[in-house]
Amino acid sequence: MNKAVWIVAVATLSLASCATPAPYDTAAGDYLSGRLAAGLNDVEAAADHYSAAARENPSDIDVVRNAFLYNLTAGRIEAAAPFARAIETADDGDGLATFALAAIKLKHGDLEGARTDLKSVDGESFTKSIAFLSAGWVEAEIAGPDAGIAAFSLGKEVFTGFNPTFVAMLEEEKGDFDAARAAHLISVASFGGPIGREAYGAFLERHGAPDEARDFYQRLDKEGGVSRRLAQAALARIDRGVSSKKYLNVSAREGAALALYLFAGNVLQQSAEELQRATDAGFKVSERPFNLPLALVQFSIYLDPNLSDAQRLAGSIHNIYGNYAAARAAFAKIDPSSPQFELAQIEIANSLAAEGRVDEAIATLKSAIRRDKGASEAQLTIAGYYASEDKHEEAVAAATRAINGLRAPPPEDAWRYFITRAASLIELDRFPQAEADLKRAVEIAPEEPVALNYLGYSWVERGINLDEAFKMIEKAVSLSPKSGAIIDSLGWAHYQRGAYAEALPQLEKAAALEPGDPTVTEHLGDVYWRLGRKVEARFQWTRALELEPGDRARAALENKLKSGLDPEPAATPRQ
Repeated sequence: MNKAVWIVAVATLSLASCATPAPYDTAAGDYLSGRLAAGLNDVEAAADHYSAAARENPSDIDVVRNAFLYNLTAGRIEAAAPFARAIETADDGDGLATFALAAIKLKHGDLEGARTDLKSVDGESFTKSIAFLSAGWVEAEIAGPDAGIAAFSLGKEVFTGFNPTFVAMLEEEKGDFDAARAAHLISVASFGGPIGREAYGAFLERHGAPDEARDFYQRLDKEGGVSRRLAQAALARIDRGVSSKKYLNVSAREGAALALYLFAGNVLQQSAEELQRATDAGFKVSERPFNLPLALVQFSIYLDPNLSDAQRLAGSIHNIYGNYAAARAAFAKIDPSSPQFELAQIEIANSLAAEGRVDEAIATLKSAIRRDKGASEAQLTIAGYYASEDKHEEAVAAATRAINGLRAPPPEDAWRYFITRAASLIELDRFPQAEADLKRAVEIAPEEPVALNYLGYSWVERGINLDEAFKMIEKAVSLSPKSGAIIDSLGWAHYQRGAYAEALPQLEKAAALEPGDPTVTEHLGDVYWRLGRKVEARFQWTRALELEPGDRARAALENKLKSGLDPEPAATPRQ
């Protein structure tokens, strides 16, 4: 997807925030309340207030546009319809408004009306693209799979990356399994994403060689997360001699929902990458430009409420926005049989924990585990919650249950389980057991920089196995050269040996890569102090305090600012 597509789209969604308030007192109050709610990412409140303002002052097209857009992001597609009609009649028009009216007709079975509206969608590239993708499915239902395939081949100035995924489904429907396989292979190698992989696996179950589907799912099993849960369910199904019926005879409504979900996911990913680049550059970004993917995924849910992938994506965006109740409502709609269920329950727990309701978060995950004994990620998350509450005995017990639930041999990402338990064992002063876990993590994932760094750093802290420790940390740096945390470990390891000159360039580089990390900033202050650069040291310690460190780190920093460092360096565990 062209970067300009989503940039323009996000800009379109936020244009009306610069509009002049309506001239009437009530409308102006609702408008200002809508702006406030929008600034807080409370999309439901923004929809309420902007809708009221638009009804009070229907001639202000900017206010109407805001009402339309925020009703979409709140998932109120039909409530957005009057505003969409008003926008359509305005001189400037709006492709998204036309698309919304088409989606409503499609939802209610008016295929001809939807087809007409979709052909008239104009505007930015992203609106043309979602109209094009939806229109292909409408053609397939009206005139048959050949017509749908032909429609998908006509795309110009639109995003066509999902075409192979949809063409594969339609080729299977018409009975051309060779063409379907060829399209599936392109799909899984390009933009098909989770839908493309699941669709290809289901196709192989129905039409592949005897062990072809099994081999495919065994590869997916190694990816972890949703792919693992999908693979495990599929392998159990194959063992029972049953084939998946998913993505057979997809309706226009279902196909358009898939297209909107996939498009939303790609826009979200690109938006998140932009934010990460800005954060890495040291900018503090308060706004989250995720209204466009949220609106698109709400369209998807509207057209197919059973699409659990879309429900989870909507819930995830609400969680990012801090709309925790809305997030939980979306996640709660995901059935326990879905591959998305365990991660949805984890996100519900995360939303509760973000509200300070850690006990409820743990209870939620325990309930999920009772439904699904194989929910090892949920167990691991519980361990993390206990550790965050300094309940390390409970954290060790939960991590142990998670480890005991792993298959043999353990998956490649099982190193995370052993490191989680090791971290709490270290807090409990049980280093020999922690060391065994850290060694096991490196054994499972010898090329994983986090595992290498953790074991190497733990040895440096204790002054043991120094040669091997430095090799591990240096290998970790080579594998993850842009990780400020790992580079900080290398610098801190030099510092702990008293090699301050060698530590300095590493710690300065780490601070440049992680400008918002209080621990990295504190370490840089420490090395400045040892090198006699005390003004710079105090500056870094003061800045570390501003970065909101934990209570223990805060107390240590305040003491350093008051008294400096002890004459002799002392090894202190990294927070």
